[in-house]
This record gives sequence, C-alpha cells and structure tokens, in this order.
Amino acid sequence: MKIGIMLVDFNPGRMGGVETYLRNLVRWLALNDHDNRYTLICTDQNVGYFEELFGHVDTMVFNNRKNSPQRLGRSLVRKLTGIDPIRVACDRAGFDLLHNPFTSVRCLGAKTPLIVTFHDIQHRFFPQFFREKDVALRDRNSRKAALGASFLIADSEYTKVSLAEAYGVPESRMQVVLLGVGEEYRPLPAELLAEERRALGLERPFLYYPAATWLHKNHANLLAALKIMEKTGFDGELVLTGVATKARDGLLAQIAELGLSERVRVLGYLPYEKLPVIYNLARLTVFPSLFEGFGMPVLEAMGCGCPVACSNVTSIPEVGGDAVRYFDPTSPEQIAQTVLNLWGDDSALAELRRMGLERVAEFTWENTSRRTLEVYRDVLKRCGRKA
Repeated sequence: MKIGIMLVDFNPGRMGGVETYLRNLVRWLALNDHDNRYTLICTDQNVGYFEELFGHVDTMVFNNRKNSPQRLGRSLVRKLTGIDPIRVACDRAGFDLLHNPFTSVRCLGAKTPLIVTFHDIQHRFFPQFFREKDVALRDRNSRKAALGASFLIADSEYTKVSLAEAYGVPESRMQVVLLGVGEEYRPLPAELLAEERRALGLERPFLYYPAATWLHKNHANLLAALKIMEKTGFDGELVLTGVATKARDGLLAQIAELGLSERVRVLGYLPYEKLPVIYNLARLTVFPSLFEGFGMPVLEAMGCGCPVACSNVTSIPEVGGDAVRYFDPTSPEQIAQTVLNLWGDDSALAELRRMGLERVAEFTWENTSRRTLEVYRDVLKRCGRKA
C-alpha cells in the first residue's frame, strides 16, 4: 500500500497528547512496517520534526506560511471553485489510502479512501470552554469529518459512543484503537533520579499534574483541593507542567489568591524526554481533568511506577482500570480526601505502583500501530481495493 498521512495541520508543541499519538504512530509505522510505503504530507514549517525518519518515509511538502503566495493562492482557489488544491495533489499522488490523524476536514471528498482519527468531541459536552463561533466551527467540521470520511478511528470506547450519539455514525464505520505508552516511561535508576531532583530543585515530596492550562483540565478545582489539604497539614507541594494557554494568567492569579505560591511549582512546557523523570520523582500523579478522549498521562505515570489518583469521568476509567484511585473532579473536597488518603499510606501507594505497572503492559505503541494497520487493510477491502 501507498499510504499518505495528512500532517498539514500539525503544530508541534501545541497539541498535547495528540502530538504524542502522532509521533509514536508515525515512527513505529515508518521503522517497522516494511510492506507499505508512507508519505508524510507536511508543511515547510513542520517537516523538520520528522527528520529522523527521512529515508524511511517520503514527504510531500506544502508552503503554508501565513500570507505566503502559495497559501494565499490555495485559499483563493478554494473560495472561487470549492476545490481544495491539497486534496487534488493527494489524488494525483496515487495513494491507496489517506489517514488524517487529527479531526479535520482535510481531503474530504478525495477519490482516495480517507480514514480520520477522532480524539474527542469536547465542544459537544463543554461548549462553555470555547468561544461561541469556535463551537459552531468545531461542530460543523466534526460532523463533516464523521460523516464524510470512509472510516473513523476512535481513541476510546467513550469517543466512539459519543460519535454515534452526536452524529449518527454507524458502529460499522468506526473502530476503537487504544493508544500506547513509550518504553521511555519506565522506572529509572535511583542515581539518575537523585541528580535530576537536585537539578530541578524538587527536594520536597510532590504531587504531579502534567496538563496544558486548558479550562477542561480543571486546575481550578485541584488548587481548591490543595488549599483544603494544606489546612490538614499536607507536607508536599504541587508541580505543574504543560503548555501555557490563555487560561494560564487566571491559574497564576488563583495560586496567589489562595496563598499557595509556596506550595505550587509551575514548570511550564518541558521537552517530552524530561517527563519520565518527573513522573519517577513524584510521590503521586493527580489527574483531575473534566474531559478526556483518552487520558495519556494516566498511562505515562503508571509506566513510570508512579501511583495515580484521577477523575472518574469520560474515557479515563478505560485507561486506569482498577489500577488507580478515582474521585469526582467537580468536588475539591473529594479530590483532597482521595489524595490525602493515599499520601501518607506507603502500602497503598506500593500496591497502586504494582498494579499500574501490570496494567500499562497492555498499552503499547506496537499494539496501536498494528491495530491501525488492520484498519487500513479492512478499509481497502471495503472500498474494493487490494491491500
């Protein structure tokens, strides 16, 4: 098969767990699948991200810089004719299959069979976290992609059911492909961790939350819970990492208003290579998100042997199973009580550590990639093409 992977909308460093999914899926397919040929359909701004794969994949590169003649020209053609020049170029490239790993309308209507991966449709559940015009645009594009693609991949059963309920997508046109966790997320040697702890200045025991400052990540209730914990004699601190969004200023203001400046360390965006170190150093990972299409940090923490306390909503229980402790993310009191119950209980933490390491073994990028390949072959058969 000649497979095109649509990456024109890929924005490195700004896409959270979706970037992790893309990086690992593309890398595994490129380096391990020798029966098919992959072309990364990129822009001149993001093609360098995949440099290590050059020689294993082909690339099709579009100039997508703002106000560039090429981008303006494509936009003009779309407005005047309704024809997308990128879609035309993909049809001419002779692909057997196209895969859009982001939920977008790129290449809808192409002659080539198109698979779209849906990570979530959060706007349907929490429209208050988006501008009104963005909710309408997201819903219009999600509906077009859900109903216009040849087939859909969903990160979780929760997302699959959501697509069926929201847009009437039949079960026969969707497949759940669970995500994986990389081998880098593993328990690390004590000597290395001691050095990293000193370098990062993380001498106190800490609670860790890795998440961009999007509103649905629910930092506000976590901080409220931390204030409750402080009043009971909690002796740790909270470490936050993740991409800064417009909500970051509000987060910093809440930390100051609650008098938690000495309790909270905001490290911001860290290279993904550093994340296993932080998980290993943490006493407990907390994940109070209000909405997830999967819940990658739960897997990452378990892979590093870090116990997890997390939300009991959306897709998160599919990831955590029985190997984590759950709480209601809308209740700061319940978050606080769950964390406090674990914080001083070494035997409970050790048991969660053991159970997490057992569970995470079920989630590998090899499994994700092989199941994605199965979807590719199945879609080609459905479309009457040879795999």
